[in-house]
Amino acid sequence: MSFNVTGLSAYTQENTDLIAEAILNTEVLKHLAVRTGVTAGTTTINLFSTDFADAARSCGWDATTEFAYDQLPVTVADRQIKQEVCVPDLREFWLSERMQPGAGTEEVPFAELVANYYLGGIKKNIEDFVGSELITASAGFTVQGGTPAALTVSNAIEQLNDLYDALDERAKMMEDVIIVMSPEKYRTAVRALVAAGTVGMYHYNLGDGQGDIYLPGTNAKLVKNSGFAGTNTIVALPGKYAVFCTGLMDDMDKFNMFYDQGQDVVKMTAFYRRGLGVYSPAQCSTNGL
Repeated sequence: MSFNVTGLSAYTQENTDLIAEAILNTEVLKHLAVRTGVTAGTTTINLFSTDFADAARSCGWDATTEFAYDQLPVTVADRQIKQEVCVPDLREFWLSERMQPGAGTEEVPFAELVANYYLGGIKKNIEDFVGSELITASAGFTVQGGTPAALTVSNAIEQLNDLYDALDERAKMMEDVIIVMSPEKYRTAVRALVAAGTVGMYHYNLGDGQGDIYLPGTNAKLVKNSGFAGTNTIVALPGKYAVFCTGLMDDMDKFNMFYDQGQDVVKMTAFYRRGLGVYSPAQCSTNGL
């Protein structure tokens, strides 16, 4: 029985669609502002930051306010992943079970499976990066009142409300407020809400377990992020205040997969860009843990 990997040649193209799927479909990025077409280095995101004051009606022209701009610097880095897999190892440990019995050459359509597995790793990298950057930026966030403590089922609702209360009032008015925490603390928060619902404090819909979870009485959505794993840190901010920058517009955002006949290995490379900046951190909040 022979093994044919020549079909991998189709993956040698600069496939930005695969990279876009890995990055833009990342769970946490659904809640943030995303800018594409950004080059590596420090880029500046231009923003409006105007307060619109008014005055009593009068003749003539006397400006009541100044149209102001603000800028958010974001450092965008080029990243890469390079791996190789020995074809005989693939055949011995995994691929042989997918080959049909017979003496002829078999085409084994594993390329897509391996590519999806590889891109899943990129998604995890992006999730971890965003979480790490949010934790770093939280050094400039407003620390919640009360006595900040690690979430437990008994204190989670009070702690999360203290965190929400610490948001600037302008931030509270945004429609996309998110509270980001580790998957572990997310489960603790959900358990606390379920427990509160069972004693009549809140009405908890059983269907909510498969959908979005909001802190009752607020517009804040609870979001879990793998980059917070192992920490007690929790942050709250409008999603649009966190700006994620990437490329996806040129050959520095691509995924390649090809068979190297000389070495009898399958080689995979991924190149992409990522950077994150948080606007007006003083309007955001953290538990400071």
